[in-house]
Amino acid sequence: MQAVVLAAGEGVRLKPLTNFIPKCLLKVGKRTILEHTLSQLPPEIKEVIIVVGHHKNQIKGKIGTNFAGRRVRYVGQTEKLGTGHALSICKDILDGGKFLVMMGDDLYIKKDIVNCLRNDLCLLAQKLESPERFGVLKIENGILKDVVESPKLSAGTLVNCGTYVLDKRIFDYPLVPIGKSEYGLPQTIVKMAFEHPVKIERATFWMPINTIQDLKQANKYLRKIYL
Repeated sequence: MQAVVLAAGEGVRLKPLTNFIPKCLLKVGKRTILEHTLSQLPPEIKEVIIVVGHHKNQIKGKIGTNFAGRRVRYVGQTEKLGTGHALSICKDILDGGKFLVMMGDDLYIKKDIVNCLRNDLCLLAQKLESPERFGVLKIENGILKDVVESPKLSAGTLVNCGTYVLDKRIFDYPLVPIGKSEYGLPQTIVKMAFEHPVKIERATFWMPINTIQDLKQANKYLRKIYL
């Protein structure tokens, strides 16, 4: 099975730290964020495709073509066109079966990924007390119905963690625009979910790293428990 790791982002909210280094190569504890992410992949993942953009050569130099016995390949996203576009440019090198998609700049844990892979189509979600920064999920009987970006909702709402189990049916649906020049992967998955149910799995651990404060909290956490 393959995993696609989206790591092309510029990390604007982490500047100036990301001026000269890609966001996914910022260190949390003793390792980079991307190394933490790759280390949590379960054994059934045999190949990793990393979508790169900002300072891509640094990522290639750090991770190389093999990580923990897995083949690593790279796809360049030359334009900032969003996560939907980032996955779409991997279409030709994805096998026929299901595959995993993850963000390269968030921290996850292996058991949550394993739970997701038990499903044919899946989205990982977590309940947050401050959901405003994330895509809030609308769910019916454990199945995805919609994703609402940055809503004003009450605390304790399930949000999208950016980990998905998909297959090539996702490419049958037009990319959904979420701005003037970006296409959203979660919104495109919603279109697919109308015809092919996407199961929701609850995360036991997820740390999105979008700000310097997030980075500090992640470092503090990893001093107590090592992923």
